[in-house]
Amino acid sequence: MVKRHWYTKKHGTQTAYYYEHPRNDDGKRELEPLGTDFAKAKEKWGQIEGIKVNTYELNTLGELYEKYMAWANKTQISNLTQRTIKDRTNYWTHIKPVFADIKVDEFKAEWLLHYFDKRSSQISAKKEIKFLSVLFNWGKLRGHCNIQNPVSGITRQLKVREHRDILITDDEYLAVHNVANGFIQDLMDLLYMAGCRPDEATNFKFTHDQGSELVYRMPKTKGIKRVQIGTDLRKLIDRRKKLLKENKVTLIDPPILFDDEGQPLVLTGNVRYWWKKARDKAKNTRRFQLKDIRPYAATKRYKQEGVEATRKFLGHSTEAQTRTYIRDYLGEETQSHELESIGLAKVNRRSGESS
Repeated sequence: MVKRHWYTKKHGTQTAYYYEHPRNDDGKRELEPLGTDFAKAKEKWGQIEGIKVNTYELNTLGELYEKYMAWANKTQISNLTQRTIKDRTNYWTHIKPVFADIKVDEFKAEWLLHYFDKRSSQISAKKEIKFLSVLFNWGKLRGHCNIQNPVSGITRQLKVREHRDILITDDEYLAVHNVANGFIQDLMDLLYMAGCRPDEATNFKFTHDQGSELVYRMPKTKGIKRVQIGTDLRKLIDRRKKLLKENKVTLIDPPILFDDEGQPLVLTGNVRYWWKKARDKAKNTRRFQLKDIRPYAATKRYKQEGVEATRKFLGHSTEAQTRTYIRDYLGEETQSHELESIGLAKVNRRSGESS
């Protein structure tokens, strides 16, 4: 493998890697491009040579990540969901160019603050740094690194707003609902009635319908949630069942929600397209997301029935978790102090006195 450097005013010094083939009959060597990423270039070089090479050097953060992901993908052992694995793979795409080739035991905590300050999205940066903490803890327990976790105590100093606090109104919900097509309306209503997350709603199947209850396992917490089926939810499920033949749904275990062509709903596909069209038509000032319907429904349940009913509605394990969740959206609740407590009978007593 050989490398070539060149300089541009816009990007500075650039490097590219090539495979140098043996000399041909004319005595010239052909250079086959391997790209500008050294790790990928090594992998391509190994493929040409017929040799399996490690993507990263020994004892680097990149090698630790590869070992971690090999473990993580054995979900029966790691107990991780596919969503978690996907998120952490995405975090690595941003971490990799900066830290992948650094020796694990030479990692310095001060680099993390610099990374956080330079990252365009600091919310994403904090999530990525938290994943680094997971990597170091995992590696420490398995003897892959000797230093203490350099992320310990860092994340508390990275001040960002990590969660949404949009509490939509009835008018905003109805504005989108009234202009959306049928399966988007049903998706919105299912989110509202069941208090579930968007990925749960799109994965509901008719087999989850146990007559009086909708019983399913929540993918985020893996806990079992039982939703009592009320009149409106029963009407929605029965109506969707009648649409199976009309929309030519041929799946063996069909979902409750599908589009007008009988295809399952995909949040990053047909749902994103039709949801955007509905929001554009509604012309709301705030372009809320599907995930904002869950707190909208939860705060209504909280006002009507209290914290315990809301905890069950959301599938939370503790009331403290629910109180924090509700407080993030509703804020702190209190009552005004009455003037009678200091001996003043009426607020407007002065206005009622004669001169």
